[in-house]
Amino acid sequence: MKAEPEPGQLPDKTPADTATPAEQEQRIRALLSQLALFADLDAAQLAQLASATQRHTHVAGDVIVHRGQRCNGMHFVIYGSVQLVYNAASGTERTVRLLGAGASFGEAALFSRHDQITTATALADTLVLHVHESALTPLIASNSRLAQRLITHLSNQLYMAICDFGAFTTHSGPQRLIGYLLRESAHAGGKPFVLDVSKRTIASRLNLTPAHFSRILHDLTERGLLRVNGRQMQVLDRQGLQDYHLTA
Repeated sequence: MKAEPEPGQLPDKTPADTATPAEQEQRIRALLSQLALFADLDAAQLAQLASATQRHTHVAGDVIVHRGQRCNGMHFVIYGSVQLVYNAASGTERTVRLLGAGASFGEAALFSRHDQITTATALADTLVLHVHESALTPLIASNSRLAQRLITHLSNQLYMAICDFGAFTTHSGPQRLIGYLLRESAHAGGKPFVLDVSKRTIASRLNLTPAHFSRILHDLTERGLLRVNGRQMQVLDRQGLQDYHLTA
């Protein structure tokens, strides 16, 4: 559940307040050029996007986008962490995505012409670029390579959403958490890894209550499959955890 690049690969934590408008636009162009979606754009196209892009800094707890809000562009996370939460009519909430540096949100609502269906909240100090549709839409219409990358990007999101749906409807709670632990351990090369966000947030993302999440961790620890030290975790027996995943 980590985003593509690490935050250090999309830097620029320097305050923009003291920069001139021209310097701010130059910084925005540089940041846009590092995003995978815009990697092949030329200087004129980047300038076109930058002229319609706003730079927003947030601290943990800030609401970036509200559910029901009209969507008029795409948001890109430059550094930090963002949580997308679906609020049901019953009052229950569930984390549907956790986003880090390089990730984006808002595209589904933008191109389907719907209002935002989730609330986006910063989980840490976060920099987000908002690219307005006034520059984005005509650029996509005139650039087939950009349109193809966007189709690929949206297709990947749909694929992941279907995978999530399959896991939530066919996998037990322990299986969902074990699958997450195996993926994070693989990303860390089998070494200890640290959760980027709180256990409560991870539990919500996996459609588990915090209590159920804690019970599963305790059970895996008792079985000698996992070591837990606060937010730091290490899979001790990968094969054993994979075997347990089949029966949990």
